[in-house]
Amino acid sequence: MECEAGFRVPGDRVKREISLIGPIKHIGLICPSLPPGMGKEGRPGTKPERAAVFLGQDGLSRAGDGVQWFTRRFHGKNIQEKNPLMSETEQNQTIIDSHPTEWDEADFRRNWSQFLQMLVGENENALPLKRIQYQVEQSPIYKEVLVRWSGLSGAERLGAWKRLLQAAEEVSREVLPACVQCGTCCRKGSPSLQLEDLELLQTGRIPWNQLVTLRRGEPVQSPFDRKPFFLLDERIKIRERADSQECVFFNADTCLCAIYADRPVQCRAQACWDPAPAQDLAKQPYLTRRDIFKNVDLLLEIIVEHDKRCSFRKLNDAFDRLIETKGETVGEVLEILSYEEHFRNFIGEKLKVPSGQVELVFGRSLTDLVPLFGFRVIEEPDGSRCLVPETA
Repeated sequence: MECEAGFRVPGDRVKREISLIGPIKHIGLICPSLPPGMGKEGRPGTKPERAAVFLGQDGLSRAGDGVQWFTRRFHGKNIQEKNPLMSETEQNQTIIDSHPTEWDEADFRRNWSQFLQMLVGENENALPLKRIQYQVEQSPIYKEVLVRWSGLSGAERLGAWKRLLQAAEEVSREVLPACVQCGTCCRKGSPSLQLEDLELLQTGRIPWNQLVTLRRGEPVQSPFDRKPFFLLDERIKIRERADSQECVFFNADTCLCAIYADRPVQCRAQACWDPAPAQDLAKQPYLTRRDIFKNVDLLLEIIVEHDKRCSFRKLNDAFDRLIETKGETVGEVLEILSYEEHFRNFIGEKLKVPSGQVELVFGRSLTDLVPLFGFRVIEEPDGSRCLVPETA
C-alpha cells in the first residue's frame, strides 16, 4: 500500500491493536523508570532472622542452615535483577557456601554486595542501593575492615562482619540528609527546566543542542506517582542518552556531572531520600519556548503553526482510525508523518536552525513518536519508507 507522501506499508503487516505503550517520557525532577523490584515472598520477617542468614543460626563461627539459606536466597527465584554493584564476572560466580570466617577478600566483597542488595529489597523506604553503599563505605568501620580483612583471625572476621551488618542497618534507617553524588537521580532521567533556569541558557552554561521540547498533548509519566498523563503545557528537557534514561551530562563511570556547578534547579532539589523538595518545586513555573524565544516573533509564530498542524493529537487520532478501519487509512498516518518531517526540515533550513537545536525548536519528530503506537518507520533501499509493526 502506498500514499502520495512516499511512505508505503504492506497491508497485511498493519498491527490490529495499538496502545500508548513504549518509551513514554518522564517529566519533572527526574525521569524514573519502573525497575523490577526484588520479590519479598519468603523473605525473613525480622532482623534477627536476617542476621541468622549471614552468621549461622546460633551466631557462632560454624556453617549451618543459615549459611545454606543465604546461598539459596541469592541464587533462587527471589532475585529478579542483576546486582549493579558487582562486575559481570562476579555476577556469574556462585557465592561460596561457607562462613565469613572462611572468606578471602574477594568473597567478602561479593557477599557484602549481595547483602546490600537484599537489604535494599527489604527496605520499605526504598533508598537506592548505591546510596546505602556509598554512605556505609565512607564510614571508618568499613574502611578498617576492608584493609584488615585478610589479616584477621576467624573470630575477628566474624565480629567485623557483624559490625558491618549493624552499620548498614543503621544507614538504611537513618540516612544522612545530604547528597552524596551516588548518581541515582541522574541515572533515572534528565531534569525538566524551570523558568529560573533561563539564565543558564542565555549565558551558554547549558548548551542549547542538549535540549529537547516535550510538546503539549504528548504522553509523559509523573516522577512521583508513576502514572501516565498528557501534558497540558510543554516542557524543556535536557537530553537523555539514546541507550538509557541517563542524563547526557552524567558520567556513569565516575558518578560526576559535567555541569554540576551550573546544574538546573530541579537537580539541586533532588533528594533520593525525600521527594518533598521536588514536589514543591514542581508547582513552580516551567521554562517554555515562549520564554526562550520571546524576542523572536517570527519563530514563535512558526512554532504555533507547527503545533497546530502537527500535534500529537492528530497523530493519535490517525492511529485510532487506523484501528477502526483495520489498516485501510494507513495513508492518513503516513501523510501526517511526511508533512511534519517536511515542515521541520524546510523551515529549519530557511531559518538556519542548527541541526542540534531542531528538537528544541520543534520538539521530537512525530516519526520518533510512532513506536508509542507499536510501529516503527524503516527506510527501504530505494529510499521509500515503510510503516511496520515493532515486532516485524
